[in-house]
Amino acid sequence: MRKWTVLLAVLVVAMVACSPKGSYTNVTADDLYAQLGKPDVMIVDVRTPAEYAEGHIAGAVNLPLQTIESWYKDLPKDKPVYLYCRSGNRSQQAAEFLKKKGFSNIYNEQGGIIAWTQRNYPLVR
Repeated sequence: MRKWTVLLAVLVVAMVACSPKGSYTNVTADDLYAQLGKPDVMIVDVRTPAEYAEGHIAGAVNLPLQTIESWYKDLPKDKPVYLYCRSGNRSQQAAEFLKKKGFSNIYNEQGGIIAWTQRNYPLVR
């Protein structure tokens, strides 16, 4: 029995070691604002299309969290991708998902549009 336990432990370690190793960084609305207009930065709004239409950050593309399985492979791995939503909850879920898929150039804006508007930063309507 001990032999099987050791073998199972070795397999688990090997699986973990071979799984994608991604990461993301939490940032503030101020950090995201500083990235506006930079050509090498992608800004992704993970809210619904209706929420996006109500007002979004200039230059942001709308890629809803609900459909992440269909769009995550199209994200660039060679440039920063900033995620945001209404409050920071959905964007953190998206960041966690992308981390598990091996992405490491991901930035999650904590506080979402709520924090953005509290800083009086502009929205596109």
